Amino acid sequence: MRKKQNEEKERAIGVPRGNSGWPLLGETLDFIASGCSSRPVTFMEKRKSLYGNVFKSNILGKGIIVSTDAEVNKVVLQNNGDVFIPCYPKSITELFGKNSILQMNGPVHRRLHGLIGNFLKSPQLKARITRDIEASVRHFLSTWLEKQHSIVYVQDEAKKISFEVLVKLILSVDPGEELNLLKKEFEELTKGLICLPIKLPGTTLYKSLKAKERLTRMVGKMVEKRKLSMEKKEEKGFPKDAIDVLLGNADGAKQPLPYDFISANLIEMMIPGEETVPTAITLAVKFLSDYPVALDRLLV
Repeated sequence: MRKKQNEEKERAIGVPRGNSGWPLLGETLDFIASGCSSRPVTFMEKRKSLYGNVFKSNILGKGIIVSTDAEVNKVVLQNNGDVFIPCYPKSITELFGKNSILQMNGPVHRRLHGLIGNFLKSPQLKARITRDIEASVRHFLSTWLEKQHSIVYVQDEAKKISFEVLVKLILSVDPGEELNLLKKEFEELTKGLICLPIKLPGTTLYKSLKAKERLTRMVGKMVEKRKLSMEKKEEKGFPKDAIDVLLGNADGAKQPLPYDFISANLIEMMIPGEETVPTAITLAVKFLSDYPVALDRLLV
């Protein structure tokens, strides 16, 4: 009876059709199972055929509206935060907390984007990062040669390369024990990005939160050490990494960024090295292998 009343209320205010799934779980299990399959789009395709391009669902403990319509998505993405503001699963907001760039809007968000954006676009950085990428790729290629009769898993190797390069860009940490420890804790943290928001000992989210605490302490010590080093230097050169950028106050703002804010956002900047970039590299290798004509053009 209550469910029917809720559906009538939703229709009255224009909520799209859809299915909220099971209590607490919603449609989370279907969503995760689809993502782990060979055709991850099946979750969207099935509901799109039933309810249309825009439909409601419940994933990771949160009621959501899913849009597969290009025009609707364009309106949402171009609204500049006036009507629609970013919202993330509870597991993500629990992990990254109030200092996360994901939860920021307004001047602080623009300031952080400006500082990091100017650093990433600088020609000095581009020249240096190109050398770092080449050195890392050569190193990993040499290790592949030693495993001639073994299978090389491209995505796993791409993760190692991209994480190594990205952490050097963010924290100036070279390959070695410190990098390995950072990677171990970061991998534990990222396991909790997409999970049920249950914070009990033994759960994925609980373990990820503990890894985040350890990682924050590690990065926080690096930030404090760098700040002391910067205070001893009279001349300021080009920033060598993201720590220098966020500590250096290059935009001339009166209020320096707090240490805990800097540490939290430095950790977030590592995410592309664990998921986004390795996935793109893996897909590039796959499609170039499938289409040798395209590969030949790149080699010319």
